Amino acid sequence: MTTSPAVVFGLPAYNRPDTLPETLESILAQTYRDFALVIVDDSASEETERVVSPYLVRDGRIRYERNARRLGMVGNWRRAFDLGRRLYPGGRYFAWVSDHDVWHPRWLEVLVDELERDPNVVLAYPVALRTFRNARPAINRTFDTFGITDPGRRLRAASLRMMAGNLVYGLFRTEQLARAGVFRRVLVPDRQVLLALSLLGQFKQVPQLLWYREIQRGFSLHRQRSVLFAGRAPVYTYVPAHLTHAALLLWDFGVLGRGLPEIGRVRVVWYSLLQLLTSIARELRTAWNVLEGWLGRSHRGRAVHRQPTSATVAQPGDRENTAA
Repeated sequence: MTTSPAVVFGLPAYNRPDTLPETLESILAQTYRDFALVIVDDSASEETERVVSPYLVRDGRIRYERNARRLGMVGNWRRAFDLGRRLYPGGRYFAWVSDHDVWHPRWLEVLVDELERDPNVVLAYPVALRTFRNARPAINRTFDTFGITDPGRRLRAASLRMMAGNLVYGLFRTEQLARAGVFRRVLVPDRQVLLALSLLGQFKQVPQLLWYREIQRGFSLHRQRSVLFAGRAPVYTYVPAHLTHAALLLWDFGVLGRGLPEIGRVRVVWYSLLQLLTSIARELRTAWNVLEGWLGRSHRGRAVHRQPTSATVAQPGDRENTAA
């Protein structure tokens, strides 16, 4: 029987042989060495396998499996977790890693230390540098629920302020992640599992830059429906995601009792309503900010057109006025 390491990395790979070598090098360079890496390949081509093969020979901590048919992002992320747990049932901590990002060598060492220091912390993650194809890099915003003991306050904070795409690549307590439901067949599944997890414990952000995240495209529900599922997206994905997330909280914690004894079956009715209302409030605030930005640009544009003609006549050698 294989001895379980303390940490299991699950890498759901999909058609990024161009970036995968750098990702693998950054994972294998971790100063904390007690881990296994489980790679689940959901791509149709053999390019990913060709990249991984030399690493399989070089490092016995790596396991590689290729799906017989495409599962989609939800299925592949779920399989990476389930396979890692089956192969290494004693793994205390779990982390998803992408096939296109880069991890600082001390990422795992620092985050394991945070989880071992405080049993109330169920997720630890660092500051990240987000890189964009056509924009300047940006540091992710500060967010955690460390020190908040009330589950409802943690849920409200997560609903309003967390950036799920950053937190979901943190280091989890495996058992608590399993209780939260891992990845579900819904839109924005990373946000859904993190909302559930916020009821079970605290999130801790480490104030160190330890992760370099590539952002390829902006958020799109249409794109989510095409990449999350293999084949046609379920009909319920056309219902607002906040409703399905609230319904899953009710089902998991109210009906199945996954939060017992900390989260009572009756209390979760309030938590589900709280999640729904605060998530809607977040979307309304985001929409208002977008509208304000649009109105501001429109106002500035009208102000330019109202200027006297003499102010906009190009003078000889005045390139800025000519370009305008």
